[in-house]
Amino acid sequence: MFPGVHTVIRAAVLSATGGSPKPTMPDPSRPLDDLAPSGRTVIAQGTHVRGDVASTVPVEIRGTLEGDIQTSAHCVVREGARVLGNIEAAALLVAGEVEAGVLRADKVEVRASAKVVATIRARVVAIADGAEFEGDVQMEEPPTR
Repeated sequence: MFPGVHTVIRAAVLSATGGSPKPTMPDPSRPLDDLAPSGRTVIAQGTHVRGDVASTVPVEIRGTLEGDIQTSAHCVVREGARVLGNIEAAALLVAGEVEAGVLRADKVEVRASAKVVATIRARVVAIADGAEFEGDVQMEEPPTR
């Protein structure tokens, strides 16, 4: 996917929640970063992970991840964080740096501090003034019920 990037250790991070909680969509009137359910997967600042993350709880990246993220909840890439991989989430907020083939979510928010190189596929996309974005935006239809 990225020249010169090789997966040394294939790591799968699975969050145990003691059951299979039903994923919920965030309230569209609330900013994504104030949603804080009790369980979440965090890659802390100063941490570098090579491998994919699969989770049923929210994922927060503060460090560096070389791998894909797939979560049925929301995902936040904090300012100063870096992700080299695709992201699929219910909702996605990017304030850090992301290089990916595809970012897919119902709602994608790119903050002014963000640097994104990817194709965004979402129903709702917000790119703040000052954000660095290189790629395509493909608007998707809401799911039929």
